[in-house]
Amino acid sequence: MGFLKQTLLPEDDVSLLAVDARMDKDMKDALKACGICLIEIPPHYGIGEPVAGHVDMQLIHIHDNVLVCQPNLPSDIYEKLKKYGFDIYFGDTVLKKDYPFDVAYNVAIIGRVAFHNTKYTDGVIMELLSRFNIRLVHVNQGYAKCSVLPVSDNSIITDDPSIEKAARMEGLEVLKIPPQKKILLPGYNYGFIGGVAGFISKNVLAFAGDIDRLDSKDDIKEFLYEHNVRWVNLGYGIIYDYGSLIPLYEKSKN
Repeated sequence: MGFLKQTLLPEDDVSLLAVDARMDKDMKDALKACGICLIEIPPHYGIGEPVAGHVDMQLIHIHDNVLVCQPNLPSDIYEKLKKYGFDIYFGDTVLKKDYPFDVAYNVAIIGRVAFHNTKYTDGVIMELLSRFNIRLVHVNQGYAKCSVLPVSDNSIITDDPSIEKAARMEGLEVLKIPPQKKILLPGYNYGFIGGVAGFISKNVLAFAGDIDRLDSKDDIKEFLYEHNVRWVNLGYGIIYDYGSLIPLYEKSKN
């Protein structure tokens, strides 16, 4: 087993996944049935309650075994990650409830490029991105990872126009969709496309609910098909924004 060389994009079956602790139990059980251990991120009520447990608000996988976490990450979660061998950096930014003071860790890394509103990016993240030769590109959106569903290291799905423009300028292939108003995020009118899924194996996305509940389901399915990406539904009848399913560790090819 080993760490992901490429953020968010495993090369083999995922064996460790970070998820919101409040994820539906049946969905968590479905992931465990695939042989995946879960790091369940508890709510951090320094930020808004609807997103308090969202993984992409509290930590980011930079490269290999390098993570950056918000400084109030619970010690038991820190110890679990350390036991897996992660090199954990605490960010400088203490999260607060209101935008833009809750977005410091919500950076979208796609291949060798990262997208974020650089006015609010945590300084530790900026330093580590530079160290690993990942170029940080400014966009207007602070909730960058929330707004991006990675498909490959050079293709994404997004509902954000500033990310779409920046990604195209970086040579990425982009499926631009309208906001998906059937994504459930209690406390808000609807959630973000980037928060509903994550890879659980090479070219296999798991959706936190039913992909057919998405308004742009046909366009999304076609785009995934074009990029040789399959999907599995962890539930039916609804789809949730849980702040991404973040793969951290994968089975070895050897």
